[in-house]
Amino acid sequence: MAAGRLPFPGTKYGPCSTPCNHKDCKETERMSEQVCKYCSKPIGYEVRFYQMEDKNLVHAVCYEEALEKEKAQ
Repeated sequence: MAAGRLPFPGTKYGPCSTPCNHKDCKETERMSEQVCKYCSKPIGYEVRFYQMEDKNLVHAVCYEEALEKEKAQ
């Protein structure tokens, strides 16, 4: 599984920096607002994340730490 990042609004590949109705911009904003099940904080922009099998997003660092804890048990 490869981690992704959402580009900041207003950057070359990011969503518009001002409100718009572009489908891609809305989807990127929705993804950035999705809450990580491990830390309960939004995914945000320019932060590595994974999309789980259930389609939910989690911060890569949170998921990787959970895997390490699981291995240690």
